[in-house]
Amino acid sequence: MKSVALIFAIVLLFSISVSADYTDQMVIVPAGTFIMGDGGPICEYTHEVTLTRGFYLGQHEVTNQEYLEALQWAYDHGHATADTTLVRDNLDGSTEVLLDLWKDHSEIQFDGAGDFYLRESPHLYAQNAYPDGYDPSNHPVQGVRWYGAVRYCDWLSLQAGLPRAYEQEWDPGPYEWVCNGGDPYGAEGYRLPTDAEWEYAARYNDGRPYPWGDDAPDCSRVNFYEYCGSGEYCYCVGWTSPVGSYPDAPQALGLSDMAGNLWEWCNDWWVCNLGTSPVTDPTGPSSGGDWVMRGGSFGITAYWLLCAHRYNRVMPFIRVDIIGFRVARTVPTGSNIETESPRSRSQLHLDINQPNPFAGVTRIGYSAPTGSAISLVIYDPAGRVVRRMMSNGQATGSLTWDATDALGQRVAAGAYFMTLRNGDEDVTKRFVVIR
Repeated sequence: MKSVALIFAIVLLFSISVSADYTDQMVIVPAGTFIMGDGGPICEYTHEVTLTRGFYLGQHEVTNQEYLEALQWAYDHGHATADTTLVRDNLDGSTEVLLDLWKDHSEIQFDGAGDFYLRESPHLYAQNAYPDGYDPSNHPVQGVRWYGAVRYCDWLSLQAGLPRAYEQEWDPGPYEWVCNGGDPYGAEGYRLPTDAEWEYAARYNDGRPYPWGDDAPDCSRVNFYEYCGSGEYCYCVGWTSPVGSYPDAPQALGLSDMAGNLWEWCNDWWVCNLGTSPVTDPTGPSSGGDWVMRGGSFGITAYWLLCAHRYNRVMPFIRVDIIGFRVARTVPTGSNIETESPRSRSQLHLDINQPNPFAGVTRIGYSAPTGSAISLVIYDPAGRVVRRMMSNGQATGSLTWDATDALGQRVAAGAYFMTLRNGDEDVTKRFVVIR
C-alpha cells in the first residue's frame, strides 16, 4: 500500500472547519412541471408531475472529504459513535449503522482514538484504475447506507442552525425514518432529493433522455461500464472518478455526475409503477422495502444511465459499494431566490482545488462573468493574507499555488482559505497543506 493513507491521516491532525452554509455548493432548480418516466419495459409508466417549490440540489455527489469533515464534527459533538469497523448513529436514541469502514471499498477510516482519515482503497478495482495512486478526497463517498446519507443531511442542518429534516421513529420499527413528518418539500433543513426532484433536475428543462441530451453515453461524457464491441464490456475508469471530471449536465443547471460514477440515494421508498394520473409534489409510498436509487454507476451499463430509470435492489440497511448521494434543500418560502432562473443567483464559481490536501502544487480553477475584474486571495485561519494570487483577473481560468507566501517562503502545514471576489460578491473554499 502506498504512503497516501499516512498522508491523509496526518491531515486530520489539523482542525476541521465545516461551513455552516452548504448552499454555496448547490445549484437552484426552479419549480416547474415535467413528464416523469419514459414508458420503458420495466415499470411502464409516464405521468405529469408538478413541483411547486424551487429547491437547491448539490452540484456534485458528496465527496469523501465533505463526508469526513461532517462525520468528524458529528463524532466530536456526540452525534455519532465509531470503532474501526463501523460508524453508528447517536441521535434520537438510535444506534443504526451509518457507514461501514471494514470493507476494501471504504476510503474513510477511523483510527480508534477519535480521528477519521482518508486512504486509497486497497480494492483491486481501485488499484487497477489508479496504478500510480490517487487522492480520494474529491472522489464521491461510496458505500454509505441510506441512514448515513440522511444523517449527513441532519448534521449539515445542525451546523447551520436549521431544524433537522429526519426524525427517528421507533414505532413500529427502525426503518421508519420520516422526512419532516412525511412532507419533505416543507422541510427547512437539508435532506435527500425526492424521486421526482431528482428526475426533474436530471432532465431539465426539455425532458431529455440523458442529462446531456439525446446522444448515447460514451466515456467522454460519463464514468460507466461501456460496450466495447464483440460482446465485451469495458470500464471507462473501473472506479470512481473525482467529482466534476466530466462536462456538467444538464448544462443549464450546472450539475455534475447525474449519470454514472455512483448510484444516488433518494428520499422515497421505491414502487415500480407510479401510475398515469397527474400529481403535485409527490412523496412516494409511506413505507416499503427498498429506497429509490438513481443515476447508475461506474460499474453499470448504459441502459441504467437514462434519467427516467430507477433502481430498487437494496434494502436501506445493506451496504452496497457503488452507492453515494447528493444533498437537497427546499428554497425557503418567500425567498426571491425561489423565482430566479438557474444559476442566476451567482455567476461566480470557485472549484475545489486539486489535489486537496496537497504537499507540492495545487490547481485552482475559477469562473466569473465575462469582462468583470476579479481577485483571488489566500488567507490563513486567522484571516491574514498569505498570498494574493491575482488582483484583476478576467473571466474563466486556473492558477497554481506552490504553498508559498508573497515572499516565496513555504507556508506551514495546516488549513487555508481561498476567496474569489467580484465586487460585493465572493465565494470561499477551504483546503489543506501537508508537509
